[in-house]
Amino acid sequence: MSDLVLHHYPASPYAEKIRAALGYKRLSWKSVQQPMVMPKPDQIALTGGYRKAPVLQIGRDIYCDTALICRTLDRLYPDPPLVPLAAKASCAAFASLEQTLFFAAIPTVFQPAGLKALMAVMGPDGLDKFSKDRAALFVGGSASRPGPEFGKTHFMPLMNSLDQQLAASPFLLGEAPTLADFCAYHPVWFIRNNAGVAGLLEPFKSLLAWADRINGLGHGESTEISGEDAIALARDASGLLPLDGPMLEPEGARIGSKVTVAATDYGTDAVSGTLMHASVFEVAIKRRDERAGDVVVHFPRAGFKVTPA
Repeated sequence: MSDLVLHHYPASPYAEKIRAALGYKRLSWKSVQQPMVMPKPDQIALTGGYRKAPVLQIGRDIYCDTALICRTLDRLYPDPPLVPLAAKASCAAFASLEQTLFFAAIPTVFQPAGLKALMAVMGPDGLDKFSKDRAALFVGGSASRPGPEFGKTHFMPLMNSLDQQLAASPFLLGEAPTLADFCAYHPVWFIRNNAGVAGLLEPFKSLLAWADRINGLGHGESTEISGEDAIALARDASGLLPLDGPMLEPEGARIGSKVTVAATDYGTDAVSGTLMHASVFEVAIKRRDERAGDVVVHFPRAGFKVTPA
């Protein structure tokens, strides 16, 4: 099997979710630093249009969205599991809560004290480009960009709930980390990494101790490579990984037909290709790029729409 290649950038919360999961599984991987904002020519050469971070590449198989990336890591490297059999429903529940946690963290960071800290790191031009780029993510999807009121009504109650649950055990579902922990960790990490708002978490001692435990798992062993190197890995790879789940064709589309695939909530950039596989777990399309060659791009079935081209 080809090496794991993670396309990400250091400040990405969802990338931190996967970096921490790689650390828990004690995996070695190659790191490709992608820009924080568009354009991302090397990533787009592989994904065909999907622009969010992170993306996991294994040879010429390209996995989008952290839900599918986590499932794929568990399929390929099952020990230790992110989703133990005895915790499947609880992990699914936390996965459903993940976006609410993250959407509560966004306006918390973007209040005046958090913006001041971001300005110190990114500069006025960098922050302006970042804000415009993220505003564009919420055009055309079902999700609205979370505003200050959402942060006020959700952030502190959610942090308090996590803190109380973590007072009873080292991790959210017991003695070992699960997907539940990694879904909840990255919004907390996002807050802690902003000096302007990190102090908001000080009352939550159990939560902070848990975040330190997740941080202590590390990120596995990573080696930096360039985007061009990653494209070459895809172009030169032979074979494909097994597809996930029994066939279940989408409404109106057939295997072998031309389709587009796009997220339904935000970041709805469509990717075009030939439908190769569809199940309740994933949608896979074949596409050809002049730089990367023939690749297969994988998306979760849930939260993405498949449209005949």
